[in-house]
Formats: sequence, structure tokens, C-alpha cells
Amino acid sequence: MTGLGADFRRLWLSSAVSNLGDGVRLTALPLLAAAVTRDPVAVAAVSVAAELPWLLVSLPAGALADRVDRRRLMVAVQLVRMCLAALLTATVLADRSSIAVLCAFVFLLGIGEVVYDAAAPTILPRIVPREQLTRGNARLFGVELGANEFAGPPLGGLLFRLGQAVPFVLDAVSFAASAALLSRLRGTFRPAGAADGPKAGVVRAIGEGFGWLWRNPVIRTLSVVVTFMNLARAMTMAVFVLYALETLDLSAVGYGVLSSAVAVGAVAGSWAAERIRPAAAGPCLVAAVLGHGLTTVAMGATSNPWVAGASSAGFGFATMTWSVLTAAVRQTVVPDRLLGRISSVHRFLSWGSLPLGSLLGGVLAAAYGLRVPFAAGGAAVVLAALVAARTLLGVSALLAGPGGAGGVGGVDGAGEAGGVSGSGS
Repeated sequence: MTGLGADFRRLWLSSAVSNLGDGVRLTALPLLAAAVTRDPVAVAAVSVAAELPWLLVSLPAGALADRVDRRRLMVAVQLVRMCLAALLTATVLADRSSIAVLCAFVFLLGIGEVVYDAAAPTILPRIVPREQLTRGNARLFGVELGANEFAGPPLGGLLFRLGQAVPFVLDAVSFAASAALLSRLRGTFRPAGAADGPKAGVVRAIGEGFGWLWRNPVIRTLSVVVTFMNLARAMTMAVFVLYALETLDLSAVGYGVLSSAVAVGAVAGSWAAERIRPAAAGPCLVAAVLGHGLTTVAMGATSNPWVAGASSAGFGFATMTWSVLTAAVRQTVVPDRLLGRISSVHRFLSWGSLPLGSLLGGVLAAAYGLRVPFAAGGAAVVLAALVAARTLLGVSALLAGPGGAGGVGGVDGAGEAGGVSGSGS
């Protein structure tokens, strides 16, 4: 983190501990659901409940993030999520787990995640110089994926074997630590112009963000393409635990290790994306989408855990490359006063596809087998890459133009965040 400052280190550490807890929880929850039932539709219902807030809450969350102090909002959300994780721990200890109970908890935790992620992309431009934004995004995405997808899953599988409630204790602690670190960020984090004049109504504010995104052809295309990417990812993740346990014949720990393979590629992708020059940005985006689709197909076609792990790593590399570059484009192009709303409209479109994908994945797996969601989802992403290739290639000229800073490093950047649990930001 040399040259990015003390506040960036605090933000980086906050992301690291929070995402470690997320990775542990997101591995333990499917295992807990699979311990309750092996019905693919019932297991997929937990994923649907976790992802439904992206469809229901994204737009008002963005309007909220453009009205209040974003740092304080993020701290408050982390504290609420800490309390929910603690309550989930108590529920598991009391042996009250059921699919309905798990759905309720992941839905509430998902609402907190949506509100948090509406504010999170607005913080980095306030604490690092413009020319360091892509570097900062790459490092944030790297630690997010490293903790969420690499360290968290095997740790979650191991802790689950020690006791079904143990992973959720760590999750609660991670939220508390993240809130403490965020509270130490220095500076002003209210949106530009938030205190000037009367505020527009929520519906009007949301409409302004939606209209701005849809009128911008590049940002619109990025949102549509990643919608297909996340749809495919949700189709596979909804049944991934059953795929690992039944098709690949892995144990709970093996499932955690396989889940972490995506982070191996993602960390390499964050390192590579930081070094992409403007002329290569467009072709790299096309290659990233194609890589996302083809590795998804390959994963579903194999019964070999090593091949599945390699495909997952390739998926992580492709997804991280996409996330860093597209987040940078959005943060550079979008005005600060709209950044929360544009990020939320983008995620409403892209992450709003997650519950549909999870439901579709469960239904396809129940009707045709666990491999079909991988084949169908991957094929849809490859088709999206081919249709959008011309616009994606044009990103090179956008980054090299007067609005850029002579390189991708001058572009403002997921957060995907969303992690690879979604397919990009």
C-alpha cells in the first residue's frame, strides 16, 4: 500500500477482515442448508433469499448513499450486520436451523450488504489521488477476493466441521472489526452538493440516476453484459455445494478448498489488471467476458476436481480483470453527486439477476442434472461477449482520450464487487 496513505490502509484492512468473515459465512451457509436438506430447489432458495435484496433495495440504497455521510452509513450497516450474525449464531446453537430461518437471516444480511455496497465505491476517490484510483481498486479487489474466496472458504469448511455455529461467531467479529477501522477514516464523506438546496424526492433521485446510466452507451453496455455474467454465476452457485459434494465427490473441507480456487486466479488478475494500458483495455474486457463463459462451461463438463479447480481459477482471473477495469471506468465518468445512484442502478440491473439465476439454476439442476446450469449459463455469457464486443473494444479510446490520464491508472474504479460470488461489479 506504499504511496496510497494511512486511510487507504485502514480501508484495505476493513475490507480484508469483513470479506474474510463473508467468505467463512458464505461457505458455511450452503453446508448448513445441505445438512438440512439435499433438495436442489430448497438449497437454491437460500441463495435466492440472499440475492433478492439486490433487486428490491439497490435503487433506494443508492439514493440514500447520495444524501448522507457515506462513512457513517457504512459503519452503521456493519454494526447491524454484526448483531444479525450474532443472532444467527444463537439460532444455530439452539438447533433452530431450517431453510425458512436461513432464508430470513440471509435476506436481512443481504439488505445490509446492498446498502453498504451502495456507499463503498464512493469512498476511494476521497482518499487517494485520481491517478492512483485503478491501483487502489486493484488492491481492494485483490484483498476482497483473497479473503472472501481464498482464505474464507477453506476456513469456513474447517470451522463448520468444528461446530455448525463456529463460522458465524467469526463473521460477527469481522463486522465489528470492520466498523472500527472505517470509523477511523479521516476527511469528509458527504456527497458533493448534498447540503445545497432542497433534496429531490427519492423516486426522482432514482430516476435521475437510472436515466443518466441508460443514456451513456458505454456504462449501459457494461451493466447489461455483467447482468448476463451474474445470471450465469448465480445459476451455478445455487447448486455449487451439491455439484462439489455429489458430482466431484468432495468432503466439506474439499468443497471449501474448491471454492477458494477462484481467488487464486482473482489475485493474479488483480495484479495483471493494474498493469493494463489503455490500448489493451477494450480487448482485455472482451477476453474477460469470453473467459468467464468458457470456464463456466468447462467446470460443468468435468468430474475431475483438479480440472474444476483450474477452471475456477481461470474464472477468477477473468472476473477480476473485468471488475477492475469496469469499476475504474464508472468512477471516472460518473459525477460524484450521482456516484451512489449510478453504482446502485448498475447493481440493480446486474446483481438483480442473481435471484432469478439462483432459482433457474435450482430448477434446471432438479429437472436435468447438476451440469446443465453450468452449460446454459456459460453459453449465455459467451453470446453476450460476442454481441457487445464492438462497444467493449471502444473502451480503449475512452481511456486514452482527454478524459483519461494517459493510462488506465488515471481512470477511477467494483466492487463487485461484489466479489466473485457475483461476477463483477
